[in-house]
Order: sequence, then C-alpha cells, then structure tokens
Amino acid sequence: MNELLEIIKTIHPADLADIVEQMDEDERKAFFNLLPPEIASEILTETREEDQEEVIKGLDDETIHEVFEELSDDDATDIVQELSEEEAERVLRVIHPEDREDIQTLMKYEEDTAGGVMTAELVSVDMSMSAAEAIGKVREQGREIRFFTVYVVDKKSVLRGTLSVQQLILADPKIHISEIMDTDLLSVPPEMDQEEVARLMSRYNVVSIPVVDKSGVLIGRVTVDDVIDILEEEATEDLFRMSGVDEDESIERVGVFHSVRSRLPWLCLNLCFIFIASQVIGLFIKVLEKVVVLAMFLPVVAGIGGNTSTQSLAVTLRRLILDGALKGRKRRVVLHEATVALLNGLVISLIIFAVAYLIQKNSYLALIVGCAAWISMTLAGFMGAFIPIALKALGFDPTVSSTVITNLTDIISFFLLLGLSALLLLG
Repeated sequence: MNELLEIIKTIHPADLADIVEQMDEDERKAFFNLLPPEIASEILTETREEDQEEVIKGLDDETIHEVFEELSDDDATDIVQELSEEEAERVLRVIHPEDREDIQTLMKYEEDTAGGVMTAELVSVDMSMSAAEAIGKVREQGREIRFFTVYVVDKKSVLRGTLSVQQLILADPKIHISEIMDTDLLSVPPEMDQEEVARLMSRYNVVSIPVVDKSGVLIGRVTVDDVIDILEEEATEDLFRMSGVDEDESIERVGVFHSVRSRLPWLCLNLCFIFIASQVIGLFIKVLEKVVVLAMFLPVVAGIGGNTSTQSLAVTLRRLILDGALKGRKRRVVLHEATVALLNGLVISLIIFAVAYLIQKNSYLALIVGCAAWISMTLAGFMGAFIPIALKALGFDPTVSSTVITNLTDIISFFLLLGLSALLLLG
C-alpha cells in the first residue's frame, strides 16, 4: 500500500484525474478512500465537472470533510455549484462550519462574475504596521495560501495599496507599510463579468487582481489560474456559439437527443436564410434561363463575399474580446474593415473579370460578374464589422452573428449578380 502511495505522489493530479475518469463507481470509491486528503482534493479539482459528483457520492462523510478542508474556497464553491441539490446539501452539512460559510458567501455571486470566480483566501496587512510586524502577519496568514501580492488595508479593511513579497522582505524592518506600499491600485467590483476581469489581468500583466465592494472593502482576489480557466471557458463558449452549438456539448456524455435539441433550432434558422437565398434566385429565373452561364458564377461571387465577411468578422471579434467597449473606436473599426474589403475587392474583381472574359469571351458578362464581386466584398467587409459591434452594443453576444452574416452575404451576392445581369444584359 505504501509503495502504491509513493507511486501516486509522483504523478501529477491532472494525470491522476484522467485515470479516475476511466474507473467505474466501485473503483473510484476504493481509490479515493485510499488517498491522503491533500492528494484527493487536488485530483477532485482536476476531475471533469460531470464526474465530480460521482466521485463525491462514493465518499463517506468523514472523507468529504477532510477533502474539502484541503480545497481552496473558490475551488470548493465551483464543485458544490455543479452538484445536484441533494449532494450539495450533504457536502455543506458535513464540512467545517467556516468552510461552509465561505462557500455560501461566494455562492451569492453569479458564476460568471468576479465574485463568482474569486477566492477570499488572501494575505493582507494593516497600513499602520511596520515592515517587521507585516512580515509576521504574512507568515501567519500565508502558510497554506499561494500568493505573490500582499494587500494593504486600513482599519476598516478598505484596500489602500499593494506590496510585493520582495518589497516587504527587503524593506527596513522599522519602516511603516504606508511609506513603501504601491498606491497605484487596480481592482474590480464583484459584479464585473469574468471575461472583463480576464481582459484586465491580461492587459496589465498581473498575476492577481483584488475584488472590492462598493465601499472599497477588500473581499477577495482573482488569480491567474482562474483567468486561464476563464479564457478557456469563454473561448469554448464563443466557438460553440459561432457554430450554433450548445456549450453543454463540450461534455462527452451529452446524449444524442440533447445534441439534436440544441442544434436543430439553429439549423432551422439557417434553413430560413437558405430559402430566402433560393427565392432571390427564383426572382431572376428568367435571367438564368436566358443566360445560363450565370449559374457558374453564382458560387464565385457568393464564396468570395463569404470569405471577406469571415475575415472582417474574425478581426472584429478579436477586437471586441480584447477591448469589449472599443472606447469610441467603433466607427473607425467599421470604416477600416469596409475600406480594406473595398480595396481587396478591387483587386479580386479585376481577377474575376479577367477569368470570366477568358472563359466566356463576353466583356459585358465579365464586367457584371466583376462588379458584383466587388460590391459584394465591400458590403461583406462592412457587415462583418458592423453587425457584431451592433449586437454587442445591444447587449447580445456578438459571436452569434457568424452564420447570419455568411447567409446574408450569399443573399446579397445572388441579388447583385442576377440583378445587374437583368439590368445590363436583358434590360
């Protein structure tokens, strides 16, 4: 048994979690009851959310108490929030009262806010202390906490400044903390969206950011490991929304019917746009009957317009992710993308004109196809920037605009090519 524990200690908790996820219920129960609480808690944190409840169900009350004793308050809160009501009540009943109070406090905040991802475990010192007194306080608070920043507060626990551990250790033992602390504060309210918190930490290259209430009282901190999880979660969510897929489908055990229910509405919406595009073609069916060769160029104009909108959308979404408000630069971003599409469209339309002329030996037809492609690309570039910015301003997720923009581009491209042909070739 001791030899097995020694082997387990050499394996990273994330790798052990992968092994646990492959075990059946009885094997998990036996394995976790074998582990020391500190190792069990690390493995539980790394285990997938959908497997955590199964693990906890296999633990007795005493083991749950010991495991949650080792967990940080934010990790413990994340786990409890994902449990069924019955299992969550059981966990809260058997854990230490202080741990229960911390978890219940954090659960008051929305999951995707700074309060929802913060930890109340931090190191703080009073600004009136000397450096020597502060070092003693840090040693007392920081024994079981991983930290890089010491927060400085006043008698009312209002955040007044920060200190690095290096500053504190190298300071004259008699100097007051208020004389050496950094007062250039960066903090966030608990209601701030977690994506905005991650953006701030990335922008200012900080490993943690304090969370303060409306009175400036320090209530917690968001750490860099939380930010990594936030960025992964948000990236997955955005990718799924762009494809019209429910984010729950990232869970491997989601059933077939759940996937069908989540995807079918989006496919139906896209089908509506496709029917609209087909109706546009139907409006000009007589044009196609007289100039059948136009059918060959429909996918050319629509395809290059779609590619242009995709480029513009990708760049705009990235700007929105890095700087959600764009701070008065919305008009400039839209103008930039439209201008780029206009100039690219000029080059591409000339190439299309040349190819169309070589194929059909008809300069009017080649000119129509080229002009349709140019206008289509310009409008596509404009829409790829304008629509996500508009959705963001209206409070909607801009990533959902992806498929809508592509379908709109197809409709516009068909209308331009067939409409110009009706006017110039048959008019």
